[in-house]
Amino acid sequence: MESRVLGRRCIVTGRVQGVSYRHFTQEIARQLELTGWVKNLPDGTVEIQVAGDALVLEEFRKQLQEGPRFASVDSITEEPLDPDWLVRDLGHRAFEVRW
Repeated sequence: MESRVLGRRCIVTGRVQGVSYRHFTQEIARQLELTGWVKNLPDGTVEIQVAGDALVLEEFRKQLQEGPRFASVDSITEEPLDPDWLVRDLGHRAFEVRW
């Protein structure tokens, strides 16, 4: 089976700020060896830009929906993102929390 690298921009709504959601996201992404970043937005949502194998991104999304213990995810909207652009932006394979 051929591996496909995809990029996604996700917006997560619900009780996702002040509950360690960004750090949870970073930990899961690092475990799954994904590239990207996560940050809080002023409207109370969380933005994630991520690149990786299509099947691994499915697992990542499932875990994002669960979230950390005190989070409550209402929705996750996704749109395609150029994975090459994201990797170039970061300059290395990593997943970081942005402020």
